[in-house]
Amino acid sequence: MFNDFKLLLSCEHAHNAVPAFARNLNIPCEILESHRGYDYGVYDIYKRLVKQEKPDFYCAGKYSRLFIDLNRSLWNHSVFSEFWDSIKDNQGDAKYFALRKRAFAYYLGYRNAVEEYVSTTAATTPVLHLAIHSFTPVLNGKERDADIGILFDPSRPQENMIANVIISEIHARAPELKVRKNFPYQGKSDGLCTTLRKLTPHYAGFEIEFNQKLFG
Repeated sequence: MFNDFKLLLSCEHAHNAVPAFARNLNIPCEILESHRGYDYGVYDIYKRLVKQEKPDFYCAGKYSRLFIDLNRSLWNHSVFSEFWDSIKDNQGDAKYFALRKRAFAYYLGYRNAVEEYVSTTAATTPVLHLAIHSFTPVLNGKERDADIGILFDPSRPQENMIANVIISEIHARAPELKVRKNFPYQGKSDGLCTTLRKLTPHYAGFEIEFNQKLFG
């Protein structure tokens, strides 16, 4: 079944770096190194998948989501973190908007490349997209009861079918892992996959969420 698709791999929250021109965001190191700064552990998984699966298109974010979140739409209030507020308050509108312009350029470069690939490719061949993410084992004092989450839109029959195949493949290789659908987030919430679904019906998108406890 998967041979009928072009494979797209992405990793939006791969790194926790802040570009040199944005150091005045003054994000504390301990926050950058936490789950808020990036998706711990996923870049190694992403690189391994790129090497093994040889996707037709692949991309990974270079900077922390606290600089700008590649997995959120620009209308989403969380696309820019609260650290941006200090620039506007302390350094004025000119520096604030100059930096926002550079952040937008980075964001649009990433998103436009993915959207163009999906739009162009899906005109002739369906696209299967796996976006690699991770989640913190405990949030707000509550333990998250899963090892892997498969996020997708349950209203799309093809995504339902492929999700079941992905889960079966995981269980065949690692039956001890607990895999849940649309956990710890809903796959139809705002995200890159949700945006790409609007471009064409010939796209199937999944966020694969790994519990960070798997990485030690």
